Amino acid sequence: MIDFRYHLVSLVSVFLALAVGIVLGAGPLKEPIGESLQSQVDALRTDRDDLRGKLEAANGNIDKQNDFVTAAAPELIGDTLKGTTITMISAPDAQQEQVEQVSNRIKEAGGTIAGDVSFVDDALSVSGAGDFLTTLRGILPALPADDATAIRSALVIALTGKASMLAEGKDRDDAQAKAGELFTAFVDAGRLRTDTDHKTTDLFVIIDDEDSQLADETKPSPDATNDQATRDIITEFVNALTAEAKSVVVAGDAASAQNGLVSVLRTEKSRASTVDGLGLSAGAIITVRAIAAGNAGTHGHFGFASDAESILPGKV
Repeated sequence: MIDFRYHLVSLVSVFLALAVGIVLGAGPLKEPIGESLQSQVDALRTDRDDLRGKLEAANGNIDKQNDFVTAAAPELIGDTLKGTTITMISAPDAQQEQVEQVSNRIKEAGGTIAGDVSFVDDALSVSGAGDFLTTLRGILPALPADDATAIRSALVIALTGKASMLAEGKDRDDAQAKAGELFTAFVDAGRLRTDTDHKTTDLFVIIDDEDSQLADETKPSPDATNDQATRDIITEFVNALTAEAKSVVVAGDAASAQNGLVSVLRTEKSRASTVDGLGLSAGAIITVRAIAAGNAGTHGHFGFASDAESILPGKV
């Protein structure tokens, strides 16, 4: 057993060590320690000032580059979208400034925004969609039997006015004639937000969420066993839309290219074109060029990320 003598010796040792440290720190080691600490502080302060200067210079360069891109915009996009109508679709957490930048550039290029809609989180989900599906099937009984496919198909028909996913004949003709009713059903159910009248188009641009992390969402909804993972629902919708539309461009910021919808579509070799770089002046311009290229039959992946095929497509 450890007796009182052991505790006494331990306490004496501790206090002795403390006393020695105080004596040395206040005596012969005081000046070297102080000089060493001051030297480290001075070095850290110098590094801080150096980094601050480099950051200010970098920000200044970015501002100048943005000014240059803005000045060059008329030459870069010109009338590349003249006579076209485009539907813009925003993800639930898309940054409004990025949406407005793309919208403004489309108009500068001579295009017209035919529709401006925003998704909500459960826009395509089958969770709690019983009444909604009843409404959709009431409008269009020929929708696919699978609930998730039915919702996706109904939205594609509503946006494009085309229904090649249905057998050719009366059912397809009925579906195309009821595009407006289907669109209204999505809005009335709170699955789409819009302040524009319904109009079908062949050209689409989808703006991803700001700082999108869609690539991490791989678990299916716990509330619906037939519901697929969020990323699969969205990518299947994008792919279904490209089957009916002339061109679909999905645009996002650097996070989207790294771990968001842009990254997912590039990895899965989607038929949609993708653009990274929103948040920079160049991003909206690249998006306009991608829409124009798609309208001319050219699709690809554009921007600044390492997996982009080029910064921007050739002017058409």
